Amino acid sequence: MIHLISLFLLLFSPLLFQLISGIKAIKYSISLSFWEVSLISLLGHVAFAIINLEIMSESLRHATHRNGLAWVFLLIMECIVGAILLIVILIQRYIQYRKNKSNEGGNPN
Repeated sequence: MIHLISLFLLLFSPLLFQLISGIKAIKYSISLSFWEVSLISLLGHVAFAIINLEIMSESLRHATHRNGLAWVFLLIMECIVGAILLIVILIQRYIQYRKNKSNEGGNPN
């Protein structure tokens, strides 16, 4: 049971980090830039995917039924969450672009 909880925490934590910190980076309320937040999210997703797959492999070694379908399911879920993470990054980047463009248009210089 603890493996299942840790798998889901590791699966969704980079996405939650990107959503929360990305919004703060766009509003300039944290010291990290938007690209630094995005890089941390992407590298965290890759690292957590490797850790998740290792945890799943270890739990399958101790299982009575050694079906690798759970490992494949986790790999597919990692790819789906990674795609969602990229979409969130692109949407936030577009929002940042529009915000910067509207700020430049408002200046009389």
